[in-house]
Amino acid sequence: MRGRLIISRFAVLTGLSPKTLRYYDEIGLLCPESVDESTGYRSYGVAQIERAVRIRRWRELGLPIDDIRLILDRPDHAREVLLRHEQRLSAEIDDRQRSLLHLRTLLQEAPMDYRVEHLPARQTLSIRTRLQPPHYEVIPEALRELTMYMKARGYQSDAPSFFVHDNDDRGEGSLVEVCLPVAGRAEPHGRIEVRTFGGGRAFVGRFVGPYDQTGAAYSAVVEEALRRGLSITGVTAEFYVKSVPDTPNPEAYETDIAFFLEEGEVRS
Repeated sequence: MRGRLIISRFAVLTGLSPKTLRYYDEIGLLCPESVDESTGYRSYGVAQIERAVRIRRWRELGLPIDDIRLILDRPDHAREVLLRHEQRLSAEIDDRQRSLLHLRTLLQEAPMDYRVEHLPARQTLSIRTRLQPPHYEVIPEALRELTMYMKARGYQSDAPSFFVHDNDDRGEGSLVEVCLPVAGRAEPHGRIEVRTFGGGRAFVGRFVGPYDQTGAAYSAVVEEALRRGLSITGVTAEFYVKSVPDTPNPEAYETDIAFFLEEGEVRS
């Protein structure tokens, strides 16, 4: 009959499989115009093609059936439903990206160069500041201030810059000490102090990649330390072995992530 399409033909024109069309019929989302009582064959109208294509596109975007039904029944709610789905997809993408980053970190376990070493004591120019994730800009700001002061005073740095995070602090946010090792006699200035980094025995993993991906690397270092039966204190230090001055490519940054060990810890 003119204007009527059997299910196989309707499937070809709409991109929906016959199985899917039967399912949509069962749940009342897209019903055929007629069903032959003797054979059970479904026939669809040409005018239903547009509705079917819209449903397919929405499903390809991951839109739930109930949301599609709401849009079809209440077109005035379409924007609200689609914005809500956009937010849901954004959250899922963020979760997937974190999972992907963690997977990449796990795949990099061998290149991370896990090791137990004794970090030496060093004289540093340091700034103690509050870190309140996800606002990490206080660290590069402090490093720039330290570097400018070091150059202005003619001091020489004899090791990579780093920061230390001590879990014993009870203030708002996290207290971190941003450090720039310097040789010779140094003087404090304003919030810049001259302090001695005590060093100590630590389990270290070297992460290669952008700074904004070091979060997952911390978890990987912890997991490896636990796998080796090491007792970490929770105090950490992050050493910028290869950073902005050394390369313009963030993928080539090298960062040593150190977890200090309990006193007397000797296993590796």
